Amino acid sequence: MTTLLSFGSNGSGQLGLDHKEDVSSPSLVVTHHPRSTFPSSFAQIAAGGNHTLLLFTNHWVLFSGDFYEGDVNPFFTPLGLPDGFSTPITSIAATWSASLLATPSKIWSHGTGPKGELGLGPGITSAPPFQLIPNFPPPDTKIASLAASMSHAVALLDNGQVYGWGAGRKGQLGPEQTPAVFSPILISCPFPVVKALCGKEFTLLLGDPSTGEFLILGSDKFGIKSNAPSDLKNWRDAGAGWGSVVVLKEDGSLVSWGRDDHCQLAPSDIGPVEKIAVGSEHALALTKDGKVLAWGWGEHGNCGPLEEKKGRVNVIRIPEEYNLGDQEITALGGGCATSWIAFEKKK
Repeated sequence: MTTLLSFGSNGSGQLGLDHKEDVSSPSLVVTHHPRSTFPSSFAQIAAGGNHTLLLFTNHWVLFSGDFYEGDVNPFFTPLGLPDGFSTPITSIAATWSASLLATPSKIWSHGTGPKGELGLGPGITSAPPFQLIPNFPPPDTKIASLAASMSHAVALLDNGQVYGWGAGRKGQLGPEQTPAVFSPILISCPFPVVKALCGKEFTLLLGDPSTGEFLILGSDKFGIKSNAPSDLKNWRDAGAGWGSVVVLKEDGSLVSWGRDDHCQLAPSDIGPVEKIAVGSEHALALTKDGKVLAWGWGEHGNCGPLEEKKGRVNVIRIPEEYNLGDQEITALGGGCATSWIAFEKKK
């Protein structure tokens, strides 16, 4: 069983708290399950501008917030899936106003996407029900994962290739700078990709951790390309914000670069880290001694109470009323000025 806490921006109910007020202290999300718990482990979060998707290891997908043009649901409820989901959902992603679901052999999209974010073909900018992205993936390949940011998305295949669609004016989908790409196109990369990330105007492709290879496509705003390290050997995890990147190394250290006008980059003195999550302009970390830290732009409370911030980082306090004594933190999440902490019973 999983318990989930959320805090931050909540004007459309995207935190799943059954109201639409911002909160700066971790709060128990509301679900249709008894005692607001989930029946399996937390797998992935995908946060759009005003909506949130949750994927669990039993392949359930739940949503909250403004799911489509004012259709607001302020607590988490199961997503109504279209006909054709014969295999379990394995990955999710969200642009500002669109949602993407993937099985190993199909991608479905829903919402709005004026720059091609839906991936449904030329001129299709709205999909009230989920619709299948046609003719994808290529034959003899499977979809490994999805990633998305403000207005573009990418799909990583099991052969190490990456396809993308949506906004491409800054070159985030390759050298041919196109304002809107309405169907998936192959993104050229000189090495097999094992993880793909999207920032607001860039795409980061990571190779095997043993090689340290990576490629950044798109705008160099905030030095996202020119200030990158020479390699990323021994990376364990990575996340991209709108204008920054945070990488967790195997030794528990953090490497970050890009936009830092609101302290989005990782502090240098927080000690060994176990887990990270990167939101639009903030980030979270779980340290090896069990502390949850947050830094970056936190005006909506997504980095904890503003009056508690000292320097670059906040220690997030878990309210005592949740009595999580026999549970441990298993995952963190970061969205558009939203933050998430998942707990499970200690094994």
